[in-house]
Formats: sequence, C-alpha cells, structure tokens
Amino acid sequence: LSNKIVVTNKNKGKSSADDNSDASDASEDSTGESENSSSGGASTSSALSITADQLNQANPKAASDSYCSSSSDQCSTNAAAVDPINNAISKYGMTRRGEIVAVVANMLFESGAWSENVNSENSEGGQGTRCMMMWNYVSQYAEELHPDEYKQLMGSSSGSADSASTSVRSKVMDLVLNPDDTFGSGFWYLVTVATKYHNDDSKLRDGNVDDFKDYVQNGIETDYSSEREKWWTAANKYLLV
Repeated sequence: LSNKIVVTNKNKGKSSADDNSDASDASEDSTGESENSSSGGASTSSALSITADQLNQANPKAASDSYCSSSSDQCSTNAAAVDPINNAISKYGMTRRGEIVAVVANMLFESGAWSENVNSENSEGGQGTRCMMMWNYVSQYAEELHPDEYKQLMGSSSGSADSASTSVRSKVMDLVLNPDDTFGSGFWYLVTVATKYHNDDSKLRDGNVDDFKDYVQNGIETDYSSEREKWWTAANKYLLV
C-alpha cells in the first residue's frame, strides 16, 4: 500500500451488514436528493457545531448508552463523540458544512460507527484514530500535538518514522487516541495533508456527493464504495441542518 493511502482494505471492509444497515436506515429517502445536489456552493458559518441529536440521527446505533457495553474500550457513543468533534471544528477553523459532513462521514465509515480506534489487523502497526490514518500520518499528527512525548517515545527513530518498531508505533499512536485527538484526526488531515480541499469553494461543496467521492479518491487516496457513500448521505441529511 502507498504511504499516501490513509486507510486499508480492513476498513474498506467495514461494509458489514450491522454497521452499514444503520447508515442505510439513517439515510433512507435522502440519497436521490443528495446525489442530485451537484452544483451547490459552500454553506459557510463562523460558528458551526453539531448536536448530539443530529449525530444520533446520522448514526443511530451509537445513540444508545448501552452501545459500548459489550465492546472493547475503543468504542464510543455519539454522546461522547459530539464535544470532541465540535472542539475539532473550532480548533481547525472549519466554516464550510460540506467539509464537516465529509470528515464526519469518513470517520464514521472508517471506525465502524465509532466501534474502532485502532486497526489491529495492520501487521506493521501504528494505524488508527477515528479516520484510521496510516502510521506515517499518525506519526506526523502525534509529533505535532505532543512533541515532547513523541520525541521521548521515538528515541533513535525520531528522525525516520518508518524505522520505528511495531511497539514504538503503538505507544506513539496511543498519544492521539484520546477523544479530542482521535475525533479531531479527520479534520487535521483535511487542513494539513489534503489542503487543496480545505476552504476551496470548488471542493467539498455543501450537499455534493461527487465532491465527497473526489475527496475520498484523490484527497484520502483510497477506494470509494457505496457503503462509504451511505455514511455521507446520512451525515449530509442530518448534520448541521
């Protein structure tokens, strides 16, 4: 896999019946409207924030307090996710609805509706956060947010992230698995890595599914699928409306 790819086939495989049935239910009757909204401009605001109710409608499975009762400690409910997401929206200066919808939809898909924070199937280690960034981006993210701890953990590998052992990668990744950092990861990626998609009125326009597809394929550089689109449709229907 290319180092540019943020996700792996393991997360592309999150097209499981359980996770995607929720996205499908949430987006019912909205797909046609969204797909036809291909020419709208960006919806902007200086104070955008989502509500727990909106997130519950977009991701109904995680609306229940019992959602994570039998899951691993990677799991999160919507109630626990909403504040960190809004913190990230503010932190990274997100003012365009289309960008927020795209980022949240992608994180929902990659994390399996907030059920996963780490890709344990990646044998090289270090892939995680709610948007399942590959190690090279996790390393960059952790170094930016936690420079002192990062330097200490990386040791002799600090000059070359690729040389870090699986154990070191796991410890560094743990730095950014806290709620604020992990739910902020998708926004950080947009403004730091896929910069041409941020604050560009011709990209990630409000209600434009083709722009989301372009972002997935050329900004994140991973495969687009109907399952990923179902999450975008649900997020576009319910968030910030």
